[in-house]
Amino acid sequence: VRRITPAVHYCLGGLCIDECGRVLGGEPPPSPVPGLFAAGEVTGDVHGTDCLPGNALCDCVVFGRAAGRQAAMCAAESAAVAAGS
Repeated sequence: VRRITPAVHYCLGGLCIDECGRVLGGEPPPSPVPGLFAAGEVTGDVHGTDCLPGNALCDCVVFGRAAGRQAAMCAAESAAVAAGS
C-alpha cells in the first residue's frame, strides 16, 4: 500500500501578461514593459490558482503564438523607426 500525500502538480510563474503575451509591470494599473514578452510556465494569472497539468502545452501554443506575433510586430516597428532615423 502506498501513502498518498498532497504535492505540487504545476508551478505557475510570477510574470503577468496580457492577451498578446506582453509582460505587465509597474504600479497598478500595470502597463506593458516595452520589448518584453513571455509565454508558458514562466507566466502566471492565466488559470488563477487551479491549473490542470494537461493545460500547459495548450498555454505554450496559444500564448507563445500570440507573444511571437506581437514580438515580430514590435521588432518590425523598431526597425522601421531605426531606418527612418
